[in-house]
Amino acid sequence: MIRSEDADFGPIGFGNSEVHTIEYRDLYPVVSEAVLREYDVDERDVEIHRRVVRRVMEEHDVLPVAYGMVFKGRKNLAVAMSAGYAAMKKAWPVVEGKVELGVKVIRPKNANGQYDELKREIVECLSASSVDFKNLDLFSDRLLLNTAFLVERSRIDEFSKRVSAVIEEHSDLRTSYSGPWPPYNFVDIHILGKGRKGFRQARIT
Repeated sequence: MIRSEDADFGPIGFGNSEVHTIEYRDLYPVVSEAVLREYDVDERDVEIHRRVVRRVMEEHDVLPVAYGMVFKGRKNLAVAMSAGYAAMKKAWPVVEGKVELGVKVIRPKNANGQYDELKREIVECLSASSVDFKNLDLFSDRLLLNTAFLVERSRIDEFSKRVSAVIEEHSDLRTSYSGPWPPYNFVDIHILGKGRKGFRQARIT
């Protein structure tokens, strides 16, 4: 979802379909023609989705919809847009001019001792160049930090330098830095009931 005049992004969708926008009031869903089916979390399909998001982000702020949202025709899309319009408008200031950057920090194998203070220091350092941050699931015993940061586009380089400084200072830790992404973790909009199609539990950020 973007807020711009009609735009075309080329044949980068599923099956090389054309990706473009459809106007809905002052919001523009980014869409393409696709086979009406369940889209599994398949690496190939997910990569197509990522490629489209990256392309759109080159020129626009993005209010992204969860992966795998398919509508049977423009009428159904318009119904979902109508249901979610107020929430999307409210969410827009959260994402406007901003991106999400992800940082994971992994402790060494067989490491002993507490890392709570170090974790706090790293988050404090990085959050100084961000608007907000969210701690995500620590899905591994070795994962010290798994955090999403909301960063203004104008401060991406500043934030990246802070990440580089953390990597240099703590060479015993393994640090993964990803993005920029749309701010997936900072707005969560649920549209329509659980028993209906559309933006069912769709995260729009």
